Amino acid sequence: MTDIASSEARLDSAVRAKGGRSASIFAARALFLAVILATWQGAVALGLANAAFVSTPAGVAQSLWHLFKDGEIFPDLGTTVLEIAIAFALSVVFGIGSAVILDRNDWLNRIVSPFLTAFNSMPRIALGPLFILWFGIGIASKVVLAFSLGYFIMLLSTLGGLKNVDRDLLLMSRLFGASELRLFRDVRFPWALPGIFAGLKLTLIYCSAGAVIGEMIAAKSGLGVLLQSFSGRFDVAGVLALILIVALLVMVLTSLMDLAERRLLEWSKGSTDVPG
Repeated sequence: MTDIASSEARLDSAVRAKGGRSASIFAARALFLAVILATWQGAVALGLANAAFVSTPAGVAQSLWHLFKDGEIFPDLGTTVLEIAIAFALSVVFGIGSAVILDRNDWLNRIVSPFLTAFNSMPRIALGPLFILWFGIGIASKVVLAFSLGYFIMLLSTLGGLKNVDRDLLLMSRLFGASELRLFRDVRFPWALPGIFAGLKLTLIYCSAGAVIGEMIAAKSGLGVLLQSFSGRFDVAGVLALILIVALLVMVLTSLMDLAERRLLEWSKGSTDVPG
């Protein structure tokens, strides 16, 4: 009992120490970013890189300032965010719903699995022009393209989490009289949450990429339209500024998901980080 108590105490102290390193992690990230920017600026200043092809951090910052100062970006940014939000929501709802149905119906899973693999293997980006032809140049075609990328990620990550529930845990729950509904609510779904959150983050990334790429093919408005415009003018700083905006948007949303994941998976904190 003493060994068990000491092991638990060491585990708790390790978890607390891990949580207390947040400030140092943020400082390390800031330092890492500063090194990248300094290296980039220095390479251009020393003539190791051509500013016409790679721009500079100062040039990108100036482009960002002009985009937001003139208000030029806000209508296009709103369009892209709307497309990403709709595609992401549809991917999550239909991806998780399909995974639950296939997990509960092995017969149906065996039938549709080859077709899902075939659809998922299709180059959706190459099909982008067809989506534009079928659904027009409005937001519908961009949502469909982004959804076609995000849906399968959400489906496979959720299905993988549901299929990998510990068998002994399921057997013990059944022995204690758990119904199918309670088994799903208290065992299967919580066990699948890490896989679901991993799928959520990847789905967000792919939905963002799908929306912007669809706008670059053909669109009335959106960040992809601005990207095409800046690329046509060989405005490297403007292109990098728009890419940075998309990256920052995804980073912020992913950070919110990380926060929700930590709250929902508080019960598993430190489960895989056992001190020696």
